[in-house]
Amino acid sequence: MKKGRKTHKFHFLRVLAAHLGAPALAVILSPFPLDAQFLMRSVDLVYLAQRADVIVQGRVTSVSHGSLSGYPNIPTVKVALEVENMVRGPVGKTYTFREIYVGLRAKEGKQDYGVGQRLLLFLPVPSQYGLSSPIGMGQGRFYIARGAGGSETIVNEYGNAGLFKSVEQAAKTAGKKLTASQSRMVRTQGGPVLLDEFVPLVRSFTTLPRIK
Repeated sequence: MKKGRKTHKFHFLRVLAAHLGAPALAVILSPFPLDAQFLMRSVDLVYLAQRADVIVQGRVTSVSHGSLSGYPNIPTVKVALEVENMVRGPVGKTYTFREIYVGLRAKEGKQDYGVGQRLLLFLPVPSQYGLSSPIGMGQGRFYIARGAGGSETIVNEYGNAGLFKSVEQAAKTAGKKLTASQSRMVRTQGGPVLLDEFVPLVRSFTTLPRIK
């Protein structure tokens, strides 16, 4: 890990400890490897597809804040989705998850969850404390919007930067053939891409061996 990323990670953890207290922070961190949960390193689409236990596309129907059960000093946000497409995960019309909420997102220039948002999320199964948050932080959280000409586009909180870096090699290794439009998409350096090209690509990589 580069020095800058180490500094970023330690600063992030210091802020969390100051906000929550060291015992509460230990509760949150214990079930997750640091690189998997906080991910100061870049991850790509292949990693997200292999790592996520739940890959769900849906519309946010409710957002509520409250303390983690048994830990009143740990604030959380509970998000309910109306499922549009469950790529991997439990069958159902709705999916709900809870993640830690420390009020840092606005400072980082990131969006909070809001009713009406359409999202595609790559999530782990909930921890023993009932917590689950997008893998790679904002890298595993994608926003769906209406693009030019009425087409639907999708982009994560990092502008899809580095998202497709290993896709062509992974497709070749897995014996999967990209369509012409998918090949153009994965050669982009960043920015929104078409939803109807992106989701089938994600689905094709769910057949690759899982990683933890």
